[in-house]
Amino acid sequence: MRTDTLRRTVGAVATSSIAVHLVSSILQNTPDSFNQDLRKFVGGWPLPGWRFFAPNPGVQNVHLLVRTTAPGAAEPTPWRDMTPTIEHGVLQVVWNPNSRGPKALFDAMQQLSVMSSNYVQFDWVVQSEPYDLVASAARASSEEGSAAVQFLLMNYVPSAEEDQQMVPVVVSEWLETSPTGTSPR
Repeated sequence: MRTDTLRRTVGAVATSSIAVHLVSSILQNTPDSFNQDLRKFVGGWPLPGWRFFAPNPGVQNVHLLVRTTAPGAAEPTPWRDMTPTIEHGVLQVVWNPNSRGPKALFDAMQQLSVMSSNYVQFDWVVQSEPYDLVASAARASSEEGSAAVQFLLMNYVPSAEEDQQMVPVVVSEWLETSPTGTSPR
């Protein structure tokens, strides 16, 4: 009998603690943060600083399109989508060593999108590290025997009207390909 009472008490205390913690976290992270002084009421218990993708949630996808030209060719190849695909599975939450490369490329493409939307001069874009990273990825994906490669970053906005879903962001200059995959600059 005494064991049942103890179990119920421990369960009630644990449930109440979790409930208080969740409510405190939600109140702490409300828009406008009207509860800035909430920390003094939780007795030193740290509150997580969740922001739920704020202040700018993602509303578009960035695609890397690449085309090449062969020596003496009159026309370049058609654009090919070279956006890395990422497999999603249950274990990737715990262990996903292959996510860093695509994440770095995605971050570089996002940074170029931000630079473009802020009307940065193109010569600044060309001299940036994100541009170099995306250019290297484009060179690495170029077809064998090609003389030059060009990439295009395209934003796809699924929520936009159908004729406005595809928005070009940056079109690179033609980049020479080299056997080592390094920049000819």
